[in-house]
Amino acid sequence: MMKVMNMIILIITVMLSIAFFTLMERKLISYMQNRKGPNKVALMGMLQPISDAIKLMGKELNLNLKSNFTMYMMSPLMNILCSMTMWLSFPFMFNFSFMKMSLLFMISCSSFNTITIMAMSWSSNSNYAFIGMMRTVAQLISYEINFMMIIIIMINLNEEINMNMMMKMQKYLPTLMLVPIMFMMWMLTILAETNWTPFDFSEGESELISGFNIEFSSNMFMMLFLAEYASILIMSFLTNSMFMNMSQHKISFLTMYLMMTMIFIWTRSTYPRFRYDKLMKLNWTQMLPSTSFILFMMIMIQHYYTKKNHKN
Repeated sequence: MMKVMNMIILIITVMLSIAFFTLMERKLISYMQNRKGPNKVALMGMLQPISDAIKLMGKELNLNLKSNFTMYMMSPLMNILCSMTMWLSFPFMFNFSFMKMSLLFMISCSSFNTITIMAMSWSSNSNYAFIGMMRTVAQLISYEINFMMIIIIMINLNEEINMNMMMKMQKYLPTLMLVPIMFMMWMLTILAETNWTPFDFSEGESELISGFNIEFSSNMFMMLFLAEYASILIMSFLTNSMFMNMSQHKISFLTMYLMMTMIFIWTRSTYPRFRYDKLMKLNWTQMLPSTSFILFMMIMIQHYYTKKNHKN
């Protein structure tokens, strides 16, 4: 019963955090562009996310008659369920007992997320959605390999698959200090994995209108919107867990978590969109060979010291 209650509270708090993260994003971007941003609803626009949610839920649901109806209706729900499920793997105060291998669970959910995007685009039977899907899936699959490689390097470095134990292994020295170049590559990878600026090719407004989600409206669009922002918060939390040596119950951890989310907003307000061929070239010719080399060297060093210890 406690686990069910924990799950319900977790989902509610994540939904609320997504709502107010959107408000923070709009406020920060507006101040970076020398304007006010949302300031009409309640005190300084504090209830703007609530009014946006009510407006979205009140809109008419666009039923695409050419779509594969069952998949078309189910895929946004599958997308948000996948994003919410990823939150179960994090080491909160009341941890779930089935999360002994939380990082592997995270990789599995991330892989399944790509399939939901494919289902959305294919089921809507729209040319623009299909072109957006091809670009998005090619990008996600390419950077997912890099995403997995970096997580495997972190597992090898800390010799732990559980996220809670990984944070404890960094008690005296954070991984960020040990491999700073890995942190830089990780930041680029999660920006690409979350379809965020400057890698937001799924939403190339000038040529694809709105990308793979063009045929979705009302509640279904809200689900996609929530899933996208949930993945940003998940990646920020995961970055703190893998690279910082702070306990998740302390103010310092929450401060770093907020700073990570602010980096996402800062990139959106600063950088223009990449060219698509440069995005692919960056991964396949630079980042992936680098992470493969680091992983290979790490395994070789571990093998050498293991052999040396056996001889002694």
